[in-house]
Amino acid sequence: QEEEEAGVEKEAGNGPEKEKTSKEPEKPPQAEEGKISETESKTENKPADQDALSEDIIRYLSKGKYRVPRWARAPKHRRAMFEVRKKDEIVDAIALGNFPSLIFGRQKDLCDHRMNHPSISRQHAAIVHDKHGRIHLIDLKSQHGVYLNRRKIKPNRPYRLKERDKVSFGGSTRMYELHYRLAESERKSSKIDDDDDDDLKFSDDEEEEQPKKKKQKKIKEKVRCLHILVKHEKSRRPQSWRNPDVTITRSEVEAYGQILDLRKQIMGAQTTIVDMFKTLAKKFSDCSSARNGGDLGFFTRKMMQKPFEDASFALKIGQLSEPVVTESGMHLIYRTA
Repeated sequence: QEEEEAGVEKEAGNGPEKEKTSKEPEKPPQAEEGKISETESKTENKPADQDALSEDIIRYLSKGKYRVPRWARAPKHRRAMFEVRKKDEIVDAIALGNFPSLIFGRQKDLCDHRMNHPSISRQHAAIVHDKHGRIHLIDLKSQHGVYLNRRKIKPNRPYRLKERDKVSFGGSTRMYELHYRLAESERKSSKIDDDDDDDLKFSDDEEEEQPKKKKQKKIKEKVRCLHILVKHEKSRRPQSWRNPDVTITRSEVEAYGQILDLRKQIMGAQTTIVDMFKTLAKKFSDCSSARNGGDLGFFTRKMMQKPFEDASFALKIGQLSEPVVTESGMHLIYRTA
């Protein structure tokens, strides 16, 4: 890895000697005057760096004990980002192309990207862009270290990051993979330069120890129901499991009347509704679930016909439905879980 001293301020003409010119002789270096000011350090024949950060910007980006290096420049790769992975799953994306320098750490008012893992220092590391468009990683003397491609880096030294380099902080299991170049196919289709791209938004907080993930998988809602099916001549498949070779000839009106009669028996049962429902299902239901007392087990949405699904999920546990009409026939539904 390419290493440089992070604390050393490199500036044009800031050395002990100045360039000789043909117009006037070289002036002797100032002795024991302390640091040379910025105006004195610039020679007449060497123009000032137009991209250098102003003192106001440096003060704004510097926080706590961290001071932005003078070689820091505005990012050239506006799409630069860390793709954050945990156990090979992408859980976050952090934009790196909005500012010349970004601080990673645990204390909110001292960093730009906050991480909550207990091994993270208040100011753990910094990302800095230089005038050539290169991106550097600096360990800010963190207690538990910074790792580049699984190797611990030395503190206060900038390490140049390359495409797909992997960074980890302290004892966190999250891996930060750098991406800053557009693929050739994407570059041709977009027809724009990296400098003209819209800024990426920053991620807010990294909840390392929180059980909830930002990209949390949705838990599918499940219900469990008993049902009785009475088919009729216009059913999608007018055969019962009891006599699969016989076509059902009862009318829709007759099927509806039978369902109402069964519901009346269930509601007026001397035993529990569940027991009565299962008894009648085994005796009258045209669905093969009758063998189990009409128990369909647990199911999620989009597993049943829409009218049946809507009625099932609308019921409360222990509630019996009104007659439900589907392409299969007439139903009674009782939700058990």
